[in-house]
Amino acid sequence: DDSSYARYGQGMDRGDWRRANVDSIILKLSRAIKEENPHCKFGISPFGVWRNSSQDPDGSATAAGQTNYDDLYADILLWLKNGWIDYVAPQLYWEFGHPRAAYEVLLDWWSKHTYGRHCYIGLGIYKAGINSTWRDKTLIPRQIDSLRAHPEIQGMIFFSSKSFDNNPNGWSDSLRLHYFRTPAIVPP
Repeated sequence: DDSSYARYGQGMDRGDWRRANVDSIILKLSRAIKEENPHCKFGISPFGVWRNSSQDPDGSATAAGQTNYDDLYADILLWLKNGWIDYVAPQLYWEFGHPRAAYEVLLDWWSKHTYGRHCYIGLGIYKAGINSTWRDKTLIPRQIDSLRAHPEIQGMIFFSSKSFDNNPNGWSDSLRLHYFRTPAIVPP
């Protein structure tokens, strides 16, 4: 984006300029969706780390090599605070105790940064079997129990649904027979 930045950057820091461009798209999308159908819910499923606390006091106690704000130029918190999105579904595809981005740390962080919007935690069922941690059949059930203990979290989204076809770690059966015996109702 060198030529565009040179032409339109107007002296802004390049990161701020990129974020401003992304922000304008999100705002325009939000307005267009609400104009077409005010009942339609518009949400984003971002990478799980907004910013590390080493970069911003409002960031999470993580050491992620990539963040939404600094590397993807997505200021999710701005969109939530301004009501441009109705929900957020952060991709928390890490396990408990992960050294750079622990599931429990990010779950707690997101539960405190929804600004009254709905939050659905993205769980990485696709990672089943990649290492000993992801071969633990209790992992996803423990993650579900943990997120359900946060009243600010309205639910979860699994990535990817095709992962359920092979019943990884017995999770398909566990979820169907235990966690979701009855249909989940979308929160109002």
